[in-house]
Amino acid sequence: MNIKHQSRVKSQNGDGLSTMIVYQGGQGEMLELQNAHPIDEGGEFGRLKSSRVYQDSPKIWCCELLYESSGGGEYSSPPGKGYGKKSAQLKGSMLSMPLESHPDYRTCWNYYLAGSPGTSEVPEWWETAENTVISEAEAQKFRWVRSPGECPCDKKGMWHTLKDPVKPGVSSYDAATYSITESARFGTAKAAGRMIANTLNKIGMPNETFGITGGNWKCDDAGVSWSGKYWVATMTWTRSGNDEGWDKDLYEN
Repeated sequence: MNIKHQSRVKSQNGDGLSTMIVYQGGQGEMLELQNAHPIDEGGEFGRLKSSRVYQDSPKIWCCELLYESSGGGEYSSPPGKGYGKKSAQLKGSMLSMPLESHPDYRTCWNYYLAGSPGTSEVPEWWETAENTVISEAEAQKFRWVRSPGECPCDKKGMWHTLKDPVKPGVSSYDAATYSITESARFGTAKAAGRMIANTLNKIGMPNETFGITGGNWKCDDAGVSWSGKYWVATMTWTRSGNDEGWDKDLYEN
């Protein structure tokens, strides 16, 4: 087997580069070569787009391989088309997160500051506090409360609100995140069901994450449907709203 003389052809267009190489030899050799290089295979010249075996003379057969790549030498890597081969789609979405989980959270956002009877000054830490913990000494004069109705009443009298929340009524915020929907074709409903079995509402990992790092993923949707030609199983994975990930005490792995 050798490369046919003057068979190398390299062309360029707006989509990138294409390279054609033609090998020659016996019929059996050329068929083996074709079988050894499946379509979409990556190689030195890019992604294999097509292959062709033909007879060049009574005893000489040829195997023509056509590769394609971008101008920078890169090549596309499409998902597999066979049964059980997963493909994936990525999209952005919004996830409702507790206000307290915001990285810049301040207690004054959604808490009232209550003062004891006779207290009128506002402490310096009112704008910077990140939780409801108050020192024992200052707790004699100040309290964080969810509503004015929670103001305590002691032997000195009824406490009162010194400061209203900066963001009254806000209990959550929208965090930008990603979701990945995986799908695969199957010949039977049972085989499709096996792909999604025991995954719903559990922490896991999609096969393809599109380079997204940090946090973890949870399966928020799964299903099986008939396309008219084959069964399709789908799973949708949602990335956690922050790098801490989905709570493993609440969701199974």
